[in-house]
Amino acid sequence: MSHDVVQILRTGVALTERLLICPICYDVSRPPRVTVQNVLLIGQLMFGITAGYQKYIRWLKEYCNELDVGSNCETVYLDSGLGMPSDLSLQLSGERFRDLVMHGLQADTERLLFLGDKFAQRQRNRHMVGHEGCPSTEGRCQKKEDGFDHDPLDLCPQDPEARKLVPCFRIVDEVRRMIIEVADAVG
Repeated sequence: MSHDVVQILRTGVALTERLLICPICYDVSRPPRVTVQNVLLIGQLMFGITAGYQKYIRWLKEYCNELDVGSNCETVYLDSGLGMPSDLSLQLSGERFRDLVMHGLQADTERLLFLGDKFAQRQRNRHMVGHEGCPSTEGRCQKKEDGFDHDPLDLCPQDPEARKLVPCFRIVDEVRRMIIEVADAVG
């Protein structure tokens, strides 16, 4: 592993952002059983990105510990801002280098947290289609009671059991849990 993986992960985050707003991939006029493929795709992508950050953070910790054990330093070259290589550099111990990288990853984790929230809201909005009036005054799903072409897989998002039964919600919850772990590790 190397620090180059961070750029790959950032590219994955940018792709996820585009997929979250894609009107072709995510057409709410289609039933949930059809749009679940989009959720699986985004969920898998976000899972892979988040797992990649977790792996990188573990590697960084080991790498920096090895620097400190060997009393070695990492050289960090500062950007000249002119698009040309700079001779200005810093020699950092493993601990200081890790602190610097973790500080740099804070913006990444903020972006991941935002995307996790956006993913959750999008899924909630998707499942709310047709359930805007739920629950009824009797506390039941109005769409199910109306019976108009009711899809048995279209569980009411107002029902607490839906979060456990619908794969979309479970995927969102797992991805958000992993994102929080990354954010906690970065600090």
